[in-house]
Amino acid sequence: MKIILSLVVCLIFINESFSQKKYFENKFEHYSIIKNKDTINFHTYSNGEVASKKGVLLYIQGSGNDPFYKIIRQVDTISNPKKGKPEIKKYLEVHKTIPFDLANFPKDYLLVTISKKDIPFEIFGNDFIAPNSFYINDTLDYRVWQASEVVNYLSDNLLKKPTKIIAFGHSEGTEVVAKLGTINDRVSIIGYFAGSGNAQYYDFILDVRKYVQRGEMTEEESIIEIEKIFTEVKDIYKHPKSLTKKWLGHPYRKWSSSVEPSIDNLLKITVPIYVAHGAKDTAVPIESAYLIPIEFIRKGKNNLTFKVYPNLDHSFSIMPESKNEIYEEKWDVVLKDFLEWCEVN
Repeated sequence: MKIILSLVVCLIFINESFSQKKYFENKFEHYSIIKNKDTINFHTYSNGEVASKKGVLLYIQGSGNDPFYKIIRQVDTISNPKKGKPEIKKYLEVHKTIPFDLANFPKDYLLVTISKKDIPFEIFGNDFIAPNSFYINDTLDYRVWQASEVVNYLSDNLLKKPTKIIAFGHSEGTEVVAKLGTINDRVSIIGYFAGSGNAQYYDFILDVRKYVQRGEMTEEESIIEIEKIFTEVKDIYKHPKSLTKKWLGHPYRKWSSSVEPSIDNLLKITVPIYVAHGAKDTAVPIESAYLIPIEFIRKGKNNLTFKVYPNLDHSFSIMPESKNEIYEEKWDVVLKDFLEWCEVN
């Protein structure tokens, strides 16, 4: 599960070359925690003084080895009938895994993000190759350990007064915040966005069943596809530490060490939980997310708020359904709704 949002930053250059300066890294403050012979790198973004914040938003991104920002230079030739000759347009295309508009990020909150193991904050170009150390440490427990250490550091060193610490996970990041909420009592609120209630394997089977319902696959074909999933999962747990055997682009080690039904962890949490899901999510079926409110009701727990966005997808965006429609990012709307809820919880 992964989110990569893309935008075009219109930067005009007088000279003929692209500078490889840092475009986003210098907007953040950067910190390192050294513990157990390991280094955790985390980053903060603030509109205004840190001491004045009423809350911390610890954003845990989804899967993958992408940096927070990847800048790719583009050169396009555009026809210009008025000038009678084509024009050369140079611009930067930015791929980001921090989905928020920094310029409009709420001034009352400090944004905190954590780098995955040995993944740089920002890169220029497409040449980055993730090191082996990333794959060794791309596990649920490692990411939870990172997040817990950052929460402790924030509480002990950066925050000048009692402040809400909001652990906000998206996609695979939901699994991290769910488990984090069971081990660190300094977390005030859990935000669980576009995450499943089941183990991810179940969602793959659910996808196959939806193909059948839409008439895109026969029952006979679905049985074969589901058996393939069972066979693959069995093989994963026969070789749980393998970094060379892969499924859906991820090493077996990641699958065996990261897939847990998040509902088991969510039910252990006592602080307020806010679950949000786009009804048009094709990466994590909303049918899987509905397990969460059902189990909370069944267990008599009342610390859950469950919100569905009927027109949004996995990236909390509106995908165009025709050439006349445009792609619309709604992350800032979703974030605003969440933070308004946090104010009273």
